[in-house]
Amino acid sequence: MAATDRATLSRELIADTALRIIDSDGLGGLSMRKLGSALGVEAMSLYHYIENKSDLLDAVVDNLYGEIDLPTDVPDNDWEPAFRQGLRSFYDLLLKHPAALELFTTRPSSSANALAVMGWAFDRCRMAGLNAREAAETFHFCVAWVLGHVASELGMMARVDAGEPAVISNAAAVDPDFAAFLEYNTGSRSELFEVGLDLLFSSLASSFGLSRQ
Repeated sequence: MAATDRATLSRELIADTALRIIDSDGLGGLSMRKLGSALGVEAMSLYHYIENKSDLLDAVVDNLYGEIDLPTDVPDNDWEPAFRQGLRSFYDLLLKHPAALELFTTRPSSSANALAVMGWAFDRCRMAGLNAREAAETFHFCVAWVLGHVASELGMMARVDAGEPAVISNAAAVDPDFAAFLEYNTGSRSELFEVGLDLLFSSLASSFGLSRQ
């Protein structure tokens, strides 16, 4: 990368470049020296914008929250379509940046972009008729479910390799229905995500008495 003029450096640009390094080299591959080299500046120049590596990771997380595409044109009473779009955007972001899963689960979520996402979710919940506690429960439930699904999809959670013929054969000999269960469980993760969304919103509607469009 060509040398970056000191005057063009910004916290956002530094965080964006750090994320590209993380995407290619993993979290362990990020260093201030490598980041400075990618920006064409001395590593010490970065400390005018970033306090330390921990602060750098917080800036990366803030940029990630800013990438979540939250719908603003869905009618106020259509809580489910709005949440579906928001959760799909979060899901796509996590798959695009695999290291984001660890960052979202280990870094504080009090940055400007994080609070904007939570504010959007709270407003949507309030429009649906939920109180503050119900909105918090809904937000936690939705976010935790997406994080768990993505962890499974990225192979970070152990699961039976039902693609092995012997596994299915042995299971079928004991219980054909269990063998079918194993096969379904190894289906398209994106399809299972959509099925999961249906179950999630059905549960929320039932729990809080919400109408579904």
